Amino acid sequence: MGKLIQNPFVLFGLGFAAGFMVHKYRKEIIASSCGAAEKGKEFVLRQRENIADLLAETKETAEEAGNYE
Repeated sequence: MGKLIQNPFVLFGLGFAAGFMVHKYRKEIIASSCGAAEKGKEFVLRQRENIADLLAETKETAEEAGNYE
C-alpha cells in the first residue's frame, strides 16, 4: 500500500478524481458551506443573548441580596 501511494500516477489520478468531484458538486458544496456559516452566526447571537440574560439575572440577584442585608 505504501508503494502504491508513492506512485505519481496514482497520486495524479486521486487528485484528478477529487477535482472532478469538487467541480461536479461545487454548487452543493457552496450552498452547504453558506448554510453552515449562517447557522454559526445565529448560534453566536443566541449565545450572546443568553450570556446577557444570565448577567442581568446575576446582577439582579446580587442587588436583592445586598438590599436584604
